[in-house]
Amino acid sequence: MSRKIVKAASIILSSAMLAGLLAACSKNEEASLTTAPATPAGSTTPQGPVQLDWLAYNSFGQMDPDTKIEKYVSEKFNAKFNVWFIDTNKWVDTMNVKLAAGEMPDVMLIKPDFNTVSKYVANGVLAPISEDTIRKNAPNYAKLIDKYNLWNTVKVDGKIYGLPSVNINGDYPTVLIWRQDWLKNVGITKTPETLQEFEDALTKIRNNDPDKNGKKDTYGLSDYALPAILGAFGYPGISDFKNAGKGIVNLDYIQKEGKITFAAIQPEMKEALKLLNKWYKAELIDPEFITSENTGGYWADSNALLNNRIALTGKGMFYHWRDKLNPDVPTDKGGGQFQNFQKSQPNGEIAFGKPPVGPNGKSGTIQWGVNSTPIGITTKAAKDPRKVETILKMAEASITDYSYFKNTFRGVEGEEWKEEGGKFVNLNNKTAAENAKKGIAVFHMIESPDWNKKIDAYNYQFGDSVKTTGYVPFLAPTVDSFTKYAVNLTKLTDEVYLKIILGEASPDSFDDFVKKFKANGGDEIEKDVNAAYNKNIGK
Repeated sequence: MSRKIVKAASIILSSAMLAGLLAACSKNEEASLTTAPATPAGSTTPQGPVQLDWLAYNSFGQMDPDTKIEKYVSEKFNAKFNVWFIDTNKWVDTMNVKLAAGEMPDVMLIKPDFNTVSKYVANGVLAPISEDTIRKNAPNYAKLIDKYNLWNTVKVDGKIYGLPSVNINGDYPTVLIWRQDWLKNVGITKTPETLQEFEDALTKIRNNDPDKNGKKDTYGLSDYALPAILGAFGYPGISDFKNAGKGIVNLDYIQKEGKITFAAIQPEMKEALKLLNKWYKAELIDPEFITSENTGGYWADSNALLNNRIALTGKGMFYHWRDKLNPDVPTDKGGGQFQNFQKSQPNGEIAFGKPPVGPNGKSGTIQWGVNSTPIGITTKAAKDPRKVETILKMAEASITDYSYFKNTFRGVEGEEWKEEGGKFVNLNNKTAAENAKKGIAVFHMIESPDWNKKIDAYNYQFGDSVKTTGYVPFLAPTVDSFTKYAVNLTKLTDEVYLKIILGEASPDSFDDFVKKFKANGGDEIEKDVNAAYNKNIGK
């Protein structure tokens, strides 16, 4: 899973392309999705298959024609599919060209970011979907979106223009991983839970030779655990120091007293930076943290942890570090980062920790949130009520029909999976492109948290057993001023945070930073994003 719908700054649909697109799909053609019944009243005449131009999937590969899965879905919904293939790595550019040329699917993923919904609405690509129509044809899907409160993510002027999607992995915060063998070696038997316990443990890790090599060459933590320490004071001002240092935007919004603002400029971050400066002076933080503990390999790897340099890391997910092996899978070796740790430190032990609780009871690591790529019904499809009804019923089947889920999302029974003793057994080791070729995950519109947890029960039960508290970013629309200023504001925030931690600037300089942040685009962004958000939700 990834953070798919955050503050990306892409500008889609160039002016030249817009001209063609607007000619092809004027807003005057916008059709209501509640205009007519799918079957004429009183008619008993069987209707032929509904024709759908289909792009409601991540196109990692091109599907073969007439796969078993396509035939299964076609028969189930009395539909025929023209499956579009757009190389997912060239999605935005390719879609721009096609839309500008007047080529439009009936149903599509809305990528690359949260802001795309409003841009597609403005350009007549997406049709409004009445809530009544959704609840009539996909009532259980609607309840799922109610549960996670995601309707506002697809609204423009108070109308719904897409079907929100859920990625259950985003319901789990990133994990804190301790070197348990090191904690034992310095006399600590309980994983730390408070800031004072963290400080005590990190001090002993630095000074008491936890690896017993006779050298003072170990540190407590590096950059990956810093957000968890900030999180003891409130929403972390920087969620990823490594990326912030590269100018990659990771400034998260929070909603405070009904207004959207930036986490980075909240006064509690000043208190957090004071503590980190104290810890840096005490040599509890690796001096190489400014270049990151991840010096290569997969992003969740901590090379500093693997190389006996630090005791605590904190960016990976539970499935990366799962250290309990599934007894039903003889070949199971645990999470990928746990396996890397075992290879590097065969006698080492890890423990899942909890984010420290701060002075006001706050606590949490970074959490992506469950909101995933939404699906849009186009103005072309909206002209045919049968298409709309079919699309919504496919969404409903995705989360209510376990057999449909298995056969469309995981493949054909006996080929890609089997069930033994009531448990799902995966037989599939194909690449995403190879799976797409067979139609796997092409027709499954909405991931079901319940089905995902059922089909991978051991992994999620483990995830639940180590789940802690997390901070979920507030999903706000991208505004032009954010695109204009966010990179520089990210660099400014990273620079000031690092200077305070390193002792190159006083903690009191945080106040001047806030003024500079606001004057250099922060205030303008907040004004724009609050106006855009309120407009979208119809306030």
